[in-house]
Amino acid sequence: MTTILSQPPISPVDWPTEVWEPIMTGLSWLLGFAIVTCVAALMVCGAVFVNQRKSTGTQMVEDATLARILICAALIGSASGIAKAVLA
Repeated sequence: MTTILSQPPISPVDWPTEVWEPIMTGLSWLLGFAIVTCVAALMVCGAVFVNQRKSTGTQMVEDATLARILICAALIGSASGIAKAVLA
């Protein structure tokens, strides 16, 4: 004979605002930092890309690597912006 000792709750558990507010504040700060970091990465990588194209010397970073960094920064920045809008 099998005895069930516990069952999952029938209704979802609502967390009090004392728990949600610090979590949402931390996520908001994290998303803001991610957006600023991605914009800075786009600017720096763009500047390095232009500098390498204009200079005739050696390249600091390969063009393909810079292109990947630019694409990833744009994707992360977009996802951060969308997540920030959803959390608001």
